[in-house]
Amino acid sequence: MRALVAFGSKYGSTASLAGFIGEELRSRGYEVDVVDLRLDPDPEVESYDIIVLGSPVFVGKWTKEARRFLESNGAQLCERKVALFVSCSDVLFPEKIESGRKMYLEDVAASVPGLRPVSLGMFGGVIDFSRYGALTKALLAGVGTKKQLAGRGIDVTSPYDYRDWEQVRSWARAL
Repeated sequence: MRALVAFGSKYGSTASLAGFIGEELRSRGYEVDVVDLRLDPDPEVESYDIIVLGSPVFVGKWTKEARRFLESNGAQLCERKVALFVSCSDVLFPEKIESGRKMYLEDVAASVPGLRPVSLGMFGGVIDFSRYGALTKALLAGVGTKKQLAGRGIDVTSPYDYRDWEQVRSWARAL
């Protein structure tokens, strides 16, 4: 079986998740290609049995590379086993998990007519305000992200890795 793990990433956290998912699939006997959609925006999907597509959720949206991949390959994806995942800070807020799953996974899948993912994964990521530019910091301040995180006792003055690798492993193994 052949698997494509394609992803968009802004700061590397989603890239790490994609690599980890690829390794888990390899350990289960899959032949796996992990593809950064910034470097290869249009990998040929026809030769894969399963396509795993991931993106961070950044200011409420998937990366443009991941969205473009979905749009340009919609018909082929509908004919294959597909799984979608996101790296999203909503996992830190129990009251946001259900709405985040709907907006960032279910609604994204529904935007491609006929797409029926076999699995949807919502995982944590890494928050590192020191790596963000002025515009990103202003956007995050505008939506209250920094304040919400600090309110949860999260030190936003240093990188915060909130990925649950066991959750990611379990999800990948179930594909």
